[in-house]
Formats: sequence, structure tokens, C-alpha cells
Amino acid sequence: MAKTVGTSVKRVEDPRFLRGQGTYTANLQLPGMTHLAVKRSPHAHAIIKRIDATRALALPGVLGVFTGKDLIEGGCGTLPVGWSVPNQKTPDRHALTPDRVRHVGDGVAAVVAESSYIARDALDLIEVEYETLPLVTDARKAAEPGAPLVHPAIANNISYEWELGDKQACADGLAEAHIVVEQELINTRLVPNAIEPRACVAQWNAPDDQMTIWTTSQNPHPIRVLLSAFTLKIPEHKLRVIAPDVGGGFGSKIFHYPEEVIVPWVSRKINRPVKWVCTACHCARCGRRVWQQNLPLPGRSDCAVGVTQNQPAGKVGVHAQRSLHN
Repeated sequence: MAKTVGTSVKRVEDPRFLRGQGTYTANLQLPGMTHLAVKRSPHAHAIIKRIDATRALALPGVLGVFTGKDLIEGGCGTLPVGWSVPNQKTPDRHALTPDRVRHVGDGVAAVVAESSYIARDALDLIEVEYETLPLVTDARKAAEPGAPLVHPAIANNISYEWELGDKQACADGLAEAHIVVEQELINTRLVPNAIEPRACVAQWNAPDDQMTIWTTSQNPHPIRVLLSAFTLKIPEHKLRVIAPDVGGGFGSKIFHYPEEVIVPWVSRKINRPVKWVCTACHCARCGRRVWQQNLPLPGRSDCAVGVTQNQPAGKVGVHAQRSLHN
């Protein structure tokens, strides 16, 4: 350790990156590769009344169109919560929503085709009938009585209330202060848009009942566990998850995403390799949380700053999958 601290250490991966020889998930080519695209909701809150894929299935090169109902009937489980707090209320989240969309960009159907161009063209041919519902975008207003419910079973849209610290000491400190400065702070929406968008490739080996998944993940080992135990339900010894070179992540590629379920499920369904690559537009639409917090700061004439209390209202995503990310 003493020989390396303070010295310049060359990164072993740089030479091949500089020569353009990086290996990213989207670059992967396999024999018989097919391509997947996801039909996404233009509405923030709506009931799915009908999905008609007749025209999409008639397009030459389209191999199949699948809905949330197909994945559920095909044995897919719900996406698990990556991190939760005591008494958190977390609704079920499916890789493709079967009945109701809860944010713009919510996936309602998946198309697999011989090329990515055909798959994306087919999206325009899928007819989805929606019944739009009231919505609310302000975190505090969403928790008021009578606000539209994202999930009917979760009252006031409150996933959890979590208290830390000494509430009475805070109240006493504010009461004894000579002056209290109060400020409403809003931390705006965060979009961790890496140069490389998320991507996933899956190859099903039918004779051995084995699945190999390549994904732009910062967390391949937990992803393998979650795929095995919760979503795909393939035994771990028959499931391999590979994270090739990752072109930036900023934390956004830590989590288990719906496409990491859809792509291997479709690969097993059609018994061919399947590739999906996210678009920059979708990455921008589905950014991270927004925090609203009211912060009173007490002060005294002797310049002492006392205790304070913070009551943040944070959007943890319509599915509250990780408590911090949509």
C-alpha cells in the first residue's frame, strides 16, 4: 500500500477504450439475435381498457407482442423492493403493467422483431385504449385527503413516515430561539443520463434450461439473486448475469429494472437471443425523486444555532420500489 499511495496508477482498461475496443451491452451480437421495444404510456395516470396488437403482429419481421398479462401468466413475479424502512407500504410492480399506468413511460406491451427498426415501427401499430384518471404532481398535495390515489390500497399516497432524532428537543429549541428563519426548499428532479443508456441482452439455452443475461448494471450479483428469487424464478445455478463495460451509471444502473425481466422472459418464450436498448428520451422521462422540505433554523442572540427539525416530503416513485428511485 505504501508504494501506491501518492503515485500515478495507470488504469488497465484505458488502452482498449482509446482504441475503440470497449465491449458494451448494445454492441453485443449473437447468432439469431432479435430486438425488443417497449410500448409506453403517454399518460401519467390511466386505466388500460384495451390493447389490440393485430396490426403490429401483421407487420413483416414481427415475432411477437406481449402484455403484462402474458408475463404474469408466464410465471413472472413482481419486482422486489431493494431497500425499505419500517412499516413501508409497497405495492406490487409488474415488469409490464397489466391494468393501470401510473407514470408517463410506464410499459404496457413489448414487441420482439427481427430488427430494432421493425420493433419500433410496430410500436406505432399497437392500439391502446386508455381511460385517463386524475393526477397530482406535488408531493405535499398528493398526501392531502381527497387527492387522487396512485394505488387505491395505499391511503393518501403515503408509502411511509420515518422519524429520526429527538422531537421534543427540536420543539424546545425552536420555542427558546430568539429568531427562527424558515425556508421552503425544493430539490428538483434528477436525471442521471449516462453516455451509455441502459441495455439488456438475453440468451436462453433450451437443452440445458440455462439463461445468460448481459446488462448495463453496476450491481450484477444482486441482480442475479433478484432475478432468481423474485422475478424470473430461474435457479441461480442456471442463471448467469454478465455486466460488460458500463458507460457511466451515477447510481442509476444499480437497480433491478423491468426490462431485465422482460428481455430474458421473451428470449425463453421464442428460444432466441433478444436485445433491448433504452432510448435517451425514456431515460430522461424516468428520472429520480424530487424532495420538498420545510426547514426552520433557530438562532440566538449569542450567535448560537440550536437544533432544528426537517419535515421533507419526497417523491419515492409511483411504485416505491427502492424508496429513492422511480
